[in-house]
Amino acid sequence: MRRYPLVHTATARAVPLLVVAALAASMGTASAATVPGIGDPVFPNIGSAAYDVSNYSIDLKFEPSSGRLSGTTTITAKAKQDLKAGTAIGFDFLLQTQSVLVENKPAKYNLGKDKLAVTVPVNLPTGTEFTTVVAYNDIPSRVQNQAGARNWVENANGALISNEPFSAEWWYPSNDHPTDKATYAVSVLAPADMDVFSNGVETSVTQNIPGWKRHNWLSKHPQMTYATFLAVGKYERGGQNSGTPARPNLTAYSTDLNPTIRANAKASIERTPEITDWLASALTPYPFESTGGLVDAKMGGFALETQTMPTYTDGFFRRGKNDSVVVHEMAHQWFGDSISVATWKDGWLNEGWASYMEYLWSEKNGTGTAAEIADYAYATSTRIDWNVVLTDPGPANVLPAELYSRGALAIQALRSAINNDEVFFRLIREWLTKYQYSNAKVSDFIDLANAVTGRSTNALFKTWLTDKGKPAYKPTDATFDSNSKRAPRSATPPPAKPKVYDDLFAVVTEKQ
Repeated sequence: MRRYPLVHTATARAVPLLVVAALAASMGTASAATVPGIGDPVFPNIGSAAYDVSNYSIDLKFEPSSGRLSGTTTITAKAKQDLKAGTAIGFDFLLQTQSVLVENKPAKYNLGKDKLAVTVPVNLPTGTEFTTVVAYNDIPSRVQNQAGARNWVENANGALISNEPFSAEWWYPSNDHPTDKATYAVSVLAPADMDVFSNGVETSVTQNIPGWKRHNWLSKHPQMTYATFLAVGKYERGGQNSGTPARPNLTAYSTDLNPTIRANAKASIERTPEITDWLASALTPYPFESTGGLVDAKMGGFALETQTMPTYTDGFFRRGKNDSVVVHEMAHQWFGDSISVATWKDGWLNEGWASYMEYLWSEKNGTGTAAEIADYAYATSTRIDWNVVLTDPGPANVLPAELYSRGALAIQALRSAINNDEVFFRLIREWLTKYQYSNAKVSDFIDLANAVTGRSTNALFKTWLTDKGKPAYKPTDATFDSNSKRAPRSATPPPAKPKVYDDLFAVVTEKQ
């Protein structure tokens, strides 16, 4: 996700004026509130440790005139523990449920706040693969989660669901935690004058019903739930198969965008193949089957690393073209989508690194080196909160602005301490290779940094990630032995303001 690193902003999620009563679609099963979550230290009640999903097959119909979404999701999963008949398992879900089948047998269910509890009707020993089919019908724009968010947004031009940390429950039932990745097949029936976009590659578009078209999308690499998205509406398509090696590249621009903003967005998003190739040369080969980008005015004040096809608010392009946000979201394809957080405490692994790749893009283009940007931010910013613990920001603000700004400064401190770019970039590549398509913790990165550098980086990361208070030295003065009480190694003034600085840290005001 790309927000505004040096500026505190209100959350992009719209909070409803009316509280929607929790739907209890009970058929005699355990209360959804009693089904245990996965135990994440930040959001302990989300997800489930009872099973591991390998595939979601989502078959939907969206009716814009009413805002109604209906269909089925077939979940293929493997039991991670003995699930005896009568055991309740949980799926994160918000929409009115009509029926549930487990292994083709009717299952009792109960829909509570944010959770669909399903009683398995057959014994499922540990390691057993099983399918769950959930049929549902609801108007997701009217539905809010327990926190009061309504993340499904729509207008006369269509509908969009794309958000972090939670979005899946507005359109399909899931194990909504980054550690349970799966492949996806998404099929959506929509009016013929509207387009449909999701993750991966569009495999076919058919028209068997007058006035309606079915769009089929396939995402064949492991994908976490918040990296999924669905857009149904009127869009102008762009992009072309490009990149090295050649891969599908699809872009989309909502037709209700301001013409100037659309032109600025195109000038930025159409560079995605070029930016992807540059990232691959600096990092490791691109990890997925396609690239692209979708720009929509309905996005609320942020951009998101939806896998293969990032989604962007129009606000990023009001001041002109914006390559940096494209770099950020495409960097997330490595840092966030390929390697995903093990817990919601580990967001620095996503946002710190995606932000630092923006610094390296500036370095490549001669608009400010990463060192200049980091030192200037350290010296001049009065809006960074140095008391936020980056490894545990808390559930109320799981993605604080400091995760981006201070997160990138921590990486520059590491690079400066290593003082050898061959070793620094080897560390990055070993990280991306070791944990590709899986999950990792901040401690895993620190352990690898210690191994690759042959030095302990523990004190450095304690200073820049976990200690409260501004470090006494700027990022380029960092050493492996430095700590927050160490006197500055140099008293040189900050560098001149890098040309790219305002573009990196500009505030984008969300449309009301």
